[in-house]
Amino acid sequence: MMKPVYLFFLLVFVVPGVTGGILAANRARNVFVWSLLSAVFPIFLLVIYFHKPLREVEGKFRRCGGCGEFIPWRETACRYCGREQPTHP
Repeated sequence: MMKPVYLFFLLVFVVPGVTGGILAANRARNVFVWSLLSAVFPIFLLVIYFHKPLREVEGKFRRCGGCGEFIPWRETACRYCGREQPTHP
C-alpha cells in the first residue's frame, strides 16, 4: 500500500510534469524545461496547452499552405483561412 506522502508527491509533481513533457513534445518544445516547469508550477500546463508549435510535428501539427498558421495534422481545411489541405498518407 502506498503511503500518503508518496501519493501526494505523485499527484502534485509527477503527473503534471509528465503531462507537461508530453504536451511540449507534441509542440516541438523543450521537453525537459516544460516538464520541470509543469511539475513545480502546474499552471504551466495551460500555457503549453495553448502555445503554438515552433515547427511542424509529424502526426500532430502542420503548417497551412495558404496562411502559414499551424493546424492539427488531420484537419482537411484550415480553420483560419478555409483553404483545403492535402491529405497525408
